[in-house]
Amino acid sequence: EARYTSGMKHLAVLVAISFVLFVGSACSSLQGGVVGQEQRTVSEEDYERIKSLAGDWYLVGGERLGKVIEPNLEEPFLSYAITSAGHSVVEKLFVDQPMQMTSVYYLDKGRLKMDHYCSLGNQPRMVAVSARAENEIAFQTVEVGNMADKDTLHMSSHSFEFNGPGEMTVHWGATKGQESTGGSLYRVKKLE
Repeated sequence: EARYTSGMKHLAVLVAISFVLFVGSACSSLQGGVVGQEQRTVSEEDYERIKSLAGDWYLVGGERLGKVIEPNLEEPFLSYAITSAGHSVVEKLFVDQPMQMTSVYYLDKGRLKMDHYCSLGNQPRMVAVSARAENEIAFQTVEVGNMADKDTLHMSSHSFEFNGPGEMTVHWGATKGQESTGGSLYRVKKLE
């Protein structure tokens, strides 16, 4: 039994080291370098899908950092606007509320990126990591601006889950003290 436990600890350490090396390598390759045609095509298609979100979206349900948010079909919760002659999409989250946040989606050298201007006061920069998932576009943070230290609460991932025409779930992963804190989830609907 002792050998098994020791072997399992060794395996866990190897897995952890491999994961750190993989993530470091992935983050490095996400920030720069040449993008193949397949990745460029996926990025362009995902960007077009984000552009198709233009307009107002209403909260059907969700939670922010562990606190339930009540549905509201009277006032927009999310809004998307195409700007810069089609070269960027501006998202407003918590529209017209004191905690309103802004994100900007754009293509950069064949990669789909976004900058999030958070109510926490920092600015995560993310890059799409989706692998042509039909109902999802996922982003991972590659750097965070205006963060006091690496343990500060910040958004570390983001994704769109398309649930059907005019319906989606928006996920925001959060990290504090270099560990996941769960994040936020918003189910929204575009009213006709």
